[in-house]
Parts: sequence; C-alpha cells; structure tokens
Amino acid sequence: MDTKNEQKELNATRATFIRELKSSQNRSWDKFYNMYSPLIVNFARKRGCSPTQAEDVLQETVLALLKVIPNFNIDRTGKFRSLLYKITESKIIDAYRKRKKEILVDDPEIIRKYQEVDATENASSRLTWDKTWENFLLSEATKIVIKKVQPLTYKCFHSTFIKGEKVKDVAANLGIPPNLVAQHKHKVYNLIIKEAEKLNT
Repeated sequence: MDTKNEQKELNATRATFIRELKSSQNRSWDKFYNMYSPLIVNFARKRGCSPTQAEDVLQETVLALLKVIPNFNIDRTGKFRSLLYKITESKIIDAYRKRKKEILVDDPEIIRKYQEVDATENASSRLTWDKTWENFLLSEATKIVIKKVQPLTYKCFHSTFIKGEKVKDVAANLGIPPNLVAQHKHKVYNLIIKEAEKLNT
C-alpha cells in the first residue's frame, strides 16, 4: 500500500470513530472510556491531581465531551487529540478552582490561570499531554499487535527492543536463527507504528 492510500485508510478510520461517538452509540462510548480513561487519568496525575481528583477529572471530561462531540468536525475543528486535551486541561483547572487545597499543584501556570492573570495556553501542560498521548498510543497499538502476531514473533521484539537483549542471545535462547529474530523485531515494530498512526486522531 502506498503512502497516499495509507493516509486515506487512516483518515477513514478516524472519521469512522468520530461518527460513532457523534451517534451516541453506547458501545462506542464504552470503547472510548476503556481506551482513553487511562490517558486522561495519567495526564491529570502528572498535572498535580490526587488519584481521587484525577478520577473526577475523567468523569467531568467525558460529560463535557458528550456535549461537544455532536458539533465536532474533524476536518474543520481540528484533531480529536487537541479537543480532548483542551477539555481535560480545563477540567483540571476547574478542579483546582473548586478544591485548590486538596490538589497538589506545583505548576505556576495553573495558579496564574486560577488567578485569571494569564489566559495563554500552558506550554508545559501541552508538552506533558503530548508525551502522555504518545505513550498511550504505543501502549494501545502494542495491545492490538500482540493479538495479530504469533507469541514467538512478539517475544523476539519484546526481548530485543523492550528488554534490550542482544539478538544473538535471544536467538540462542529461543533456538532460532539470529536473522529471524531481527526480522520478527522489525515486523512487530512496524506494525506497532502503523497501529499507532491509526489511533492518532
């Protein structure tokens, strides 16, 4: 598949997911919750929320998304990733305003926003979101790929790429040629990247 066709396929996957959410299908929202709740909670925790507050941010973010998603247009409004970031960040700030004594906040940008001194986007927050998002994509993509490949194939990737073991050592332990280990490693890596791209809206 060439690059142009791959991009068309990715766009179709993203558009389908957005349409499913906009149609308010329970199954689609269950899928969203199961997939994205760890991302939202992890981001809230990194932004200074306690575990309880992070769960509150998750619930408030989902409720807000339910209200705005019917009017969301992936082509005109922007990426779903950006929409989710803006909503989540705003709910973290709302949580701080409501219970500023209960949330451990060490980010001065949040304090300035709370005091309504600075309305500009927090660059530090966006960087944190981007890193959390990337980790989320790779984690979800890996789950998908594990189901698509043979256990031996993934073991070669995990041992060499994740654990950092040498190809020759993995080959000796598994009783297969080193070049086959390398092939499995690259195959799984490429599949994970492709699945991550599909998820990246």
